[in-house]
Amino acid sequence: MGKHAAPAEDQRPTEVTLDRVAVLLEGLGLEPLAGPDRLVIGAHAFTAAVWVDYARPMCLVVDTADRIPTDFEHSTALARFINTWNHDRVGPAASYRLMESGDLRVGMRRGIHIKHGLSDDQLAAELIDTLEHAATFYQQARERFLDAGLDQPLPPQLMRKQDSDELLGRHPSLRHIPRGSTHDTGTVPELYSEVEEVLSPVDVEDLTAALERLDFRYGVGADGIIATGVNGVAFALTVDGQPGTRYVRVTGMWDTGRDALEDFLPLWLVCNDVNERTCATATYLHEFDGLIHMHAESTMFAGEGAAPAQVVQFVVSAMAACLAAIDHVSQQASGQSVVDWPGRS
Repeated sequence: MGKHAAPAEDQRPTEVTLDRVAVLLEGLGLEPLAGPDRLVIGAHAFTAAVWVDYARPMCLVVDTADRIPTDFEHSTALARFINTWNHDRVGPAASYRLMESGDLRVGMRRGIHIKHGLSDDQLAAELIDTLEHAATFYQQARERFLDAGLDQPLPPQLMRKQDSDELLGRHPSLRHIPRGSTHDTGTVPELYSEVEEVLSPVDVEDLTAALERLDFRYGVGADGIIATGVNGVAFALTVDGQPGTRYVRVTGMWDTGRDALEDFLPLWLVCNDVNERTCATATYLHEFDGLIHMHAESTMFAGEGAAPAQVVQFVVSAMAACLAAIDHVSQQASGQSVVDWPGRS
């Protein structure tokens, strides 16, 4: 297979900053509020905070929260709704957390890999795709779980207050940490690394090239799905979707052996904890023959193409993030990790 050609207008990725994101959002007709460490976008059903996460992998994060919380009585049904969404959709991962009021706050988070930067078209496509997914999710969640009398725009004054609180309040990266606690700052931050490569369409050949650089064995099915294994965990890699809305998907899988009905909620709550904490991957449960399979998945929007270095960095980071998620869930669920880490006795 010959290597594909680059687009006529060669776009090179450049560093992603909040100032650059703000200008792009304004060009899309939005009016973001700007703070030193985040941007905030107000929408009908949610607020969105945009910030840069320097933990590995370095990401531009879009963090959304509902404007009206959900009654706790819907907790189990909402869990299944969120799991189905994360199972069926690419893009931002949904989760919920219990508020001090006893209600449930539903959020979505999307980490966009930016170690090697993004072109203007890549950045715009990622943001549009993320916000469109969020709008659809919150609309469906409102229709299902919110009283019909409440499913209407809040007063403008209250919406401005919520947006201001999101801009000036606690940083969204701390949403899973109890108040008064702080981040573990022992990890080395990841910084932008410039590449000179131009963007080109992404196909399965690019993913196999990344695996070959890692010296991984793999097989490619007739459907274009790449199968491989890392540290005892099965992985599938693919390029999914139609031209213009293509995604690179990296999915790690663990057969829990648990009953799909009786054990759903305890396992899902551990997955939900991962989705609250991480920017790099989504976890969800998949039923197969009455048993639960846990999936950890990272996605990259590839509708505008990508530079080879972006693809390699994404594949490496995605596999590491999926392994970390499966490690955490399996330890919490069974007391030991199913990941065969090097050097583990």
